Amino acid sequence: YGNKIAGDAAQEILQRQTSALSMARSKFVESTLLMTNLSLKHISLLEKTFRQNYIPAQIRAFYPHVPSKTIKIEHNPSLLQAQAVSTLLQRFGMDTNVVIDGAVENLALPLMEDYDTPIYGGMGQNRGGTLHINVILSGIFWFISNFSFLWDPLKYVGLLSVAFGIPPIAVKAWRTMRRMQIDANIMMVVASLGAICLQEYNEAASVAFLFAVSEYLEHKATNKARKALGAIVTLRPDHANVVHPATKELVITPAEKVPVGSLVSVRTGDKICADGVVVDGTSSIDESSLTGEAVPVLKRVNDQVCGGSINIGDSPLVIKTTTSVNDSAVSRLIRLVEEAQANRSPTEKLVDSFARTYTPVVVFMALLMCTVPWFWGTVIGKQWTLNGLIIIVIACPCALTISTPVTYAAGLAAAAQRGIIVKGGANLEALGSVDKVVFDKTGTLTRGKFIMSRLETVGGKMERREMLGLLALMESPSSHPLSATLVQAARKEEETW
Repeated sequence: YGNKIAGDAAQEILQRQTSALSMARSKFVESTLLMTNLSLKHISLLEKTFRQNYIPAQIRAFYPHVPSKTIKIEHNPSLLQAQAVSTLLQRFGMDTNVVIDGAVENLALPLMEDYDTPIYGGMGQNRGGTLHINVILSGIFWFISNFSFLWDPLKYVGLLSVAFGIPPIAVKAWRTMRRMQIDANIMMVVASLGAICLQEYNEAASVAFLFAVSEYLEHKATNKARKALGAIVTLRPDHANVVHPATKELVITPAEKVPVGSLVSVRTGDKICADGVVVDGTSSIDESSLTGEAVPVLKRVNDQVCGGSINIGDSPLVIKTTTSVNDSAVSRLIRLVEEAQANRSPTEKLVDSFARTYTPVVVFMALLMCTVPWFWGTVIGKQWTLNGLIIIVIACPCALTISTPVTYAAGLAAAAQRGIIVKGGANLEALGSVDKVVFDKTGTLTRGKFIMSRLETVGGKMERREMLGLLALMESPSSHPLSATLVQAARKEEETW
């Protein structure tokens, strides 16, 4: 048969590995800090400390992980040493020390542009937290125009308010018109321009400014919801420590660039970049972010591991990837959450359907009120035009079209902040008719945190204090949660003696 090899999969994998490992390196390295007293309450303190003391040129990202008590920092060693970061955190009462110095081990990170998605890691700028300057100026000029009853020329200041407040709304209105539709933005633009034509400048300013404020409030509420729901995206690691097939050196590579079949080193505190199989090492893996189970799972050679889980044991693992990052279990979970946003509830669909019919009808009625009465004279025409503009403002369905999706987004966000992922507004609405709920216990009804409630010595050969001391001595080298619980219990009891 006249067959020929169109493509060699093994050769293609090797080419992808070579391409990924030959990427240009940035000035940033990844270092690991061990913080023995790290807890959830320290996360916001860490972010505040780093933001106030460092700039993105020094630290571009940091990733705390409570179960393994580690903090990964991506820093520029020429501007900031890992030990200096540890010393700063110690001044704030955080018991830290450097366990892996990226500058010493040459753990250089790829350039930012080599990542498919931007990296923030706690150091990204907060957006949507303050009013835009144009809205603030619009409000100032609107406030001044309201004193036109004291001095009539002040009413013209309302034009400045419209000039600063209406452009963003006008842009949205133009986009809607290009789709041959009518929405609240078009209605507000028409109302403002109509008020200007009637020389009611302060009224035009009121419409422009107040609607701009409502847009800001909607944007802020939506961003807050997206931030809470988007926290799940951090389950997917940004990069991986790929073992070079020729030199056996560790090369930090963007996670999305790691091809199937690569060998990846996963040290304590590292996230597993993709689904794979353990080829070397034995360690405990935290899969709680995927399964909800707080108890770590021991992984040995030939065991399957899932992307997004974290090595919290004392020894590193070498993983051979069996999927790409985009096909891993954590990526499928992320896509599930993203797709859930399109799962609209019956109420949302009803409101959208109502607005699509109601808005054109209101605009048409207002148009008739603003045009037909002019045939009966200027005075009547002006009066009815003003009434038509008032109808446009008060009959605008934005109370329904804006509040309904924001309400569902707020509900989804409130659930996400408490560790509950609801697959869209339809399922959130369906929860209202639920009578009975069956829960999994560990990590759901309980916190998944262990405590030693009681210790009894049997036989009388050893005192309680001596027993606790031996338990702490045996378990202190281990990072298993049960071991940490026993060591912590021994310390607490020792403080009371």
